[in-house]
Amino acid sequence: MTTTCTTTATERHLFTVARDWRDLREALATRGTTWPPTMGIGLLSAHQSEDEAEAATWRAEALRSLERSPDQPGWTAAPLRLDVLDTMVTVEAGLLELADQTAAAIQHAPITPAPPRRSWPDDPRARRSAEADDRRRNQLALRQGKDPRRWRYTGAQRTAPLAALWLLARTQGVRGPWRPLTEAEQHRIDTVARTSAGLVERALDTADGRVRLAAPCPECGGPLDLHGGGGAAPVARCTACGRTWSP
Repeated sequence: MTTTCTTTATERHLFTVARDWRDLREALATRGTTWPPTMGIGLLSAHQSEDEAEAATWRAEALRSLERSPDQPGWTAAPLRLDVLDTMVTVEAGLLELADQTAAAIQHAPITPAPPRRSWPDDPRARRSAEADDRRRNQLALRQGKDPRRWRYTGAQRTAPLAALWLLARTQGVRGPWRPLTEAEQHRIDTVARTSAGLVERALDTADGRVRLAAPCPECGGPLDLHGGGGAAPVARCTACGRTWSP
């Protein structure tokens, strides 16, 4: 069985995605001198290699140069924050795929409407009874098909926050037209929820963390770690000499 601690953490991660999605949309359209974004802790993956970090740094510098180039006619600032856009596309695709696969495995299919009858009983009472049975079945099929608790594979429901909330309800064991999650299904939701929330928090720079920078310490040549996140200004600290710098 999944532990209470893990379930609680998963619920927190899914709620983070649903709650912060509007902030991501607002950050997506941020323009002006804040783009390209500073290469701070919020933009570097915890598993990013030194080569990847260096390439990201060079890419940001090249984009800044392009934005400020006098040879570029008119407004040259990017209309969207590409790092936020990448995060939103990745998280939404992952949550929708997870919700689709989870629903396909656990969600009960609604009953089908009554098939057209080729013939009816000759007895009037039997005919009325058969007609009543068909009406009840059709009404039940319609009610089950329109149940708002059901996950749908098409339509306006297919957004990251709604997928997160639907998965959150499954994690909390809310009753509905589905069976309970298995341990393996819960574990998969745990993994995707944790990763998704981490991406959202890094895009909004609300996550705490540390990453190794590609550039060495300018004083002793030792490795530099960038600390920050959670709204705090990033600080680079040398692990060899202990000196710190603010990017």
